[in-house]
Amino acid sequence: MGNITLPVGSVLIWVAVLNMPDGKLHVTVLDVGQGDAILVHTPSQQNILIDGGPSPQAIGLELGKKLPFWNRTIDLVISTQPQADHITGLMDVLQDYNVKHVVEPATRNDSVTYREWLDTVAAKQLDHEIAGAGQQIEFGDGVRMELLHPPYPLLQGTSDDINNNCLVLRLCWNKVSFLLTADIAREAEWYLTAQRANLKSTVLKVAHHGSATSTSPEFLAVVDPEVAVISASADNRFGLPDREVVDRLAAKIGNERVFLTSKDGAVEFTTDGQRLWVKHDR
Repeated sequence: MGNITLPVGSVLIWVAVLNMPDGKLHVTVLDVGQGDAILVHTPSQQNILIDGGPSPQAIGLELGKKLPFWNRTIDLVISTQPQADHITGLMDVLQDYNVKHVVEPATRNDSVTYREWLDTVAAKQLDHEIAGAGQQIEFGDGVRMELLHPPYPLLQGTSDDINNNCLVLRLCWNKVSFLLTADIAREAEWYLTAQRANLKSTVLKVAHHGSATSTSPEFLAVVDPEVAVISASADNRFGLPDREVVDRLAAKIGNERVFLTSKDGAVEFTTDGQRLWVKHDR
């Protein structure tokens, strides 16, 4: 019996050591298929989940890889927009994890999925806030998140009002920053540029799974990223990411600095606020 117990104990100690705090900021674009989900782990041990993708199974698997089994707390859930490819997975997260706060934009959707999302938030009696441009969230240690979009009142009469009123987030720590653009289209990009929003960032999470509706040359010039990541599933029916968008990114920063979850799996960025490391699952 001792020969069985000792290895199990050793494994548990090894797992605990691997998950000890390292004082760094971790931002992982999770591999959830044709959708968005980003897990942020701060130096002060807070877990922030931005969107949950289209599949409860996929987000559950990805969180299981990134969070130790004893850590069932997510300090903040952010829904950047109310469509199924962003919120479907979040509903199981609300049930399976100890979620402390929920933030979303004022954008609404008449879908059954979104009504179920609202019902779940209400049933769990979660701290729920509607947020938008001009707000800021402090996570300690100098880590902060700037909410750049949507404005109030919301943009109206665009090609897609839901996508153009997504939450756009800029997460920064000292010299390193991440621009998380959700599913915004060119109208929102133009608006943000015209408003002289603080867009310049080290890492760009490319909007709308690399769709041709976003990542215009003008917007890319203003953001001026050093690395880019696209969340999309392999062989998706939309043909994303768009080849021109990928080529535009590659011309700007180099092909080796453009990551795709469809090819690379989950992509994890780690920073000490001065340097940036990247690793991926495949």
